Parts: sequence; structure tokens; C-alpha cells
Amino acid sequence: MACPETPRKLLWQRRPETPHFRADFFDFERERGKNAHIPLQEKPTNAPSERTKGMANSNREKKHILLVEDEEDSRDFAALTLAEYTLICARDFTEGLRLARQGYFDLYILDNWLPDGFGVELCRLIRGFDPHTPIMFYSACAYQRDLHAAYRAGAQGYLVKPVSFSELTQAVARLLSVAREKDFEARRAMLAAVREELAIRRMENAGRLEKAKQKTLRAKEKVLRDKAQIVFLAAGGTRGDFAREWLSVFSEEVRAVRRADVARGH
Repeated sequence: MACPETPRKLLWQRRPETPHFRADFFDFERERGKNAHIPLQEKPTNAPSERTKGMANSNREKKHILLVEDEEDSRDFAALTLAEYTLICARDFTEGLRLARQGYFDLYILDNWLPDGFGVELCRLIRGFDPHTPIMFYSACAYQRDLHAAYRAGAQGYLVKPVSFSELTQAVARLLSVAREKDFEARRAMLAAVREELAIRRMENAGRLEKAKQKTLRAKEKVLRDKAQIVFLAAGGTRGDFAREWLSVFSEEVRAVRRADVARGH
């Protein structure tokens, strides 16, 4: 939804830093009406590292982005610009919150003015159950109070409409790359938690009958998955990457446990 007319001079006034979240890849002091992007520092391209190998499977899949935007033109522009990603669109606050709770996303893009609510409040609610997935505002609201409220609510970026093709793609790529940096350590933490829990379960189940074990297997897997997700998110991972990693990690660890049991003659 279009924001009430705002003084354009606010676009390039310095935004004070907030204690928890910063959009350090945008410079609001630059030219009038523009969203300038600070180029990223290039990293050396060496041979594939352990991290690259560990995340190879998830990187093959498209990243999932939830766009909450009521204007059709803005949705069409985003769909064209972000064609390399899987883009899910919501047209209002209610639908956006429902999809965010039900799905797993790698990035949220929110309009600030929605027909049935405000993007800032939606951002706060998302942060309640998804603390680390990046959130970016994509809105015509350019008042300093709008920007401050968005960052306080947990956003990491704020693009003021209209934006160019390159501005949107660069902002999205930057936020997704920051999230990927945390995924490796999060995956290691998840692996440790899964191995520890599986070891406990193996000891508990050693004296039980096979029939009783099969009945409780599905329920235990759900509890294990919930625990692994909590650890993964606490270590800085995103819900989208956890959904991609879980099945392969769980299957791999279960097979390892079973092979060890067979070797011991259990």
C-alpha cells in the first residue's frame, strides 16, 4: 500500500544506529531518492572448503522468499527481479502471518503499509517464532520514524520504493549471504545435538521389545526434530535451511547408529 506523502529530504538524513540491528549495506545519505548499495568486500576464491562441501546439497535448491505486498505492480516487479528464487506472495497482513508460520523461508520482504495492518507489527510477530531469518522492508514509507520502527522490530534492511532491478537483487543477495555464514556452525550444533540424543535413545531402548520400539519411533522422531530445530535456530541458522538439512542429517545419523548396533551384535 502506498505510504502517505513524505518529505523527500528525509531519505538522505543519517539514520541513528540501533542497538541490535543495522542495515549497514545501505547509505541513506547519498543522492536524493536513491537506495545506494555499498559494494561487498570480495573474498578469495580458493578450493572448496569443508563448509562449501557441507552445504552443497542445500545450495542446489532455490532459496524461498516470502513477499508480503498488497500492490500488484510491486509483486510483479519482485517476481521478475527475483526469478532465481522461489517467491511466495501474500497480499495482506493476515495472509503473510499465516504463510510465515506454516512455511520455511530464507528471507521475508515486507511492505510497511498493508490493508489490514502494519509491516512493523508483522515483523515483530515473525521474530517471535523465527529469530534469525533476515527481514527486509520494501516500502514507499520514508519517514525516519518508519525506518527506526522497522529496525527496532527486528529488520536488517529497508528499501524505499521505487528501486531499480540491481538495488533489489543486491539487497536480497547480501541478506541471504549473511544468513549462510551462520549456517555452518548451526549445522554442527544440530549434528552434535542429534548424536547426543540418539545415544541416549539407544541406551533407553536397548532392553525394549522391537514391537514397542516401532510404535514409539515416529513420536520420538518428532521430539528429536523439534529439539534439533531449537538448537539450529539458537546457533543462528534459519528455518528454511533447517528444513533442507533435517532429513539428510537424521537419516545419516540413524544409519550410523544402526551400523554400530549391528557391529556389536545387538
